[in-house]
Amino acid sequence: MPPAHLLETPARRPSGPSVARPDSLTAFSTPLYVVTSEESRALDRAAMEIFGLPGLALMETAARSVLAHLLDFWPMLRRGVANVLVLCGPGQNGGDGFVLARLLDGLGHKVECRLLCQPGQKPRGDAAVNLAVALRLGLHVVVVDSDDIPPPESGDVDLIIDAVFGTGLARPLEGQVLRTFRHLKSCKTFAKVAAVDLPSGLSADDGTASPYLLPADLTVTLGAYKRGLFLRDGPAVCGQARLGDIGLHPAMAEKVRPSGRLIDARAAAALTPDRPEFGHKGLFGRAWLVGGARGKTGALVLAALGAQRAGCGLVTAAHPASLSNVVSAQLVSAMTAPLPEEADGRLGLAAAEALAARLGAGGALGLGPGLGLGPAETALTEKLAVELEGPVVLDADALTALAGRLEILQKARGPRVLTPHSGEAGRLLGRSAADVEADRPGAALELARRSGAVTVLKGRRTITVCPESLTLHFNDSGGQHLAVGGSGDLLTGLIVGLTAQRLKPLPAAILGVHVHGLAGDLAAERLGAFGLIPEQIAEFVPEVWRRLTTLRDEDALAKALEEAAQRRRLKAAAAGAWGWPASEA
Repeated sequence: MPPAHLLETPARRPSGPSVARPDSLTAFSTPLYVVTSEESRALDRAAMEIFGLPGLALMETAARSVLAHLLDFWPMLRRGVANVLVLCGPGQNGGDGFVLARLLDGLGHKVECRLLCQPGQKPRGDAAVNLAVALRLGLHVVVVDSDDIPPPESGDVDLIIDAVFGTGLARPLEGQVLRTFRHLKSCKTFAKVAAVDLPSGLSADDGTASPYLLPADLTVTLGAYKRGLFLRDGPAVCGQARLGDIGLHPAMAEKVRPSGRLIDARAAAALTPDRPEFGHKGLFGRAWLVGGARGKTGALVLAALGAQRAGCGLVTAAHPASLSNVVSAQLVSAMTAPLPEEADGRLGLAAAEALAARLGAGGALGLGPGLGLGPAETALTEKLAVELEGPVVLDADALTALAGRLEILQKARGPRVLTPHSGEAGRLLGRSAADVEADRPGAALELARRSGAVTVLKGRRTITVCPESLTLHFNDSGGQHLAVGGSGDLLTGLIVGLTAQRLKPLPAAILGVHVHGLAGDLAAERLGAFGLIPEQIAEFVPEVWRRLTTLRDEDALAKALEEAAQRRRLKAAAAGAWGWPASEA
């Protein structure tokens, strides 16, 4: 038996469950899909029925990919001898488990495989083939189909592999699965847990988890990420989520057209705007931020800071004229623009008209941070949100001003971006924040449909949706360290600053969200997750840009080299077909 630290879990980011993708030369060209359970099944069907890829090949590839991730996550598995308990179901997920048990046994580990099923139930198809192979090899397989079979001895187990249901579960845990999971959760065991595809008992669609689920330290999800990994209980029970290769080709995904994408650093890097070496501030856009009512000037200042950190050339904070000294004292490099105000100091239609005149020369507008709530602000919001021809990002009080009248944005003369948290989304949709959290993808889609605007539903794994494609973009950066007042204002400024640089609303929103989250991750890593304030998060944005632009340039070089190699292969093949010497190709 290995020492207790054999399977010590590697340190993870302070943001909680992290997402990792496999490294490969061509990874930059392949989207990371996020799928529902039905879309996952459709991918498998497309691979086998349309393209003729054998199910046994998929299963073997999947198990070998899981093994590679296990060895990477727990390197001591390469050297020590571990006691491994593999829990298998009667379906395809169990088939992956039988292959994995065989592979681990071949590496010299002590493996016990338990098939959890109903009386008389047996694996079928490819799973049955791999069970038969395991039995012929003499693996220790226990069929658990009645209460007469004692639960596993977990005291000496180092690693538990959950290959029971994965994506295939559409009902509560029951029978021998429930009995076994209850036993393992009640034992004082130090075993680590790895889940194949999904922890059994976690919904692939909405992320709800059974109370008897075995929380995983590592989840290797197969073929594509599942929505449930990013929703509700998913991030808390999946540990680190990694993508396992099952041999799918991008053409197979095109047949299914998955509804979601995962935005990681590589996807964000591809959206990063160029910065011409001899560019000047006028070339990098102009951003206007409007808000800063009495007692809320900090929100406006943070939004302006976000636009500056986005690389915008000229940033102006527009505010009630009576607060000029307060706002100017907090801003050094950004400009200020005092606006005409109502008798009570609020911004209203007079301010909207002044802004419309000044924005005639172009620029992007961020509306809402610290704006205030009242009839005057509502009138200003309606006028600017509908009549301005340039891009407008609406946040905070501007969103509340549109509650119950979201559809007026369909008449907007220019592109619009909404950035609500669940409470603001609930007010816009006429429901509670809890209802929004219960179905975040559905809420984001409804907001985009009803408004015609790009929608950024903030929260754990922020979701961005474009009203045209209705594709869900799940962000993989950020964590609880962003849950502090002013963090959303900083994000608003980042998105405004990117739209000012002529990025279209969808890529600007996706990129702004990822940069904001990654800056928070870096700040938490360097300074600690507790007690971060938005100004500290903003300090790490330049480091994020450095990393993303480096990754973008590396990917561009790799792509160019691959394309050149492909041209050489084609020329060589053509030369061979015509009988020419290869040197003349």
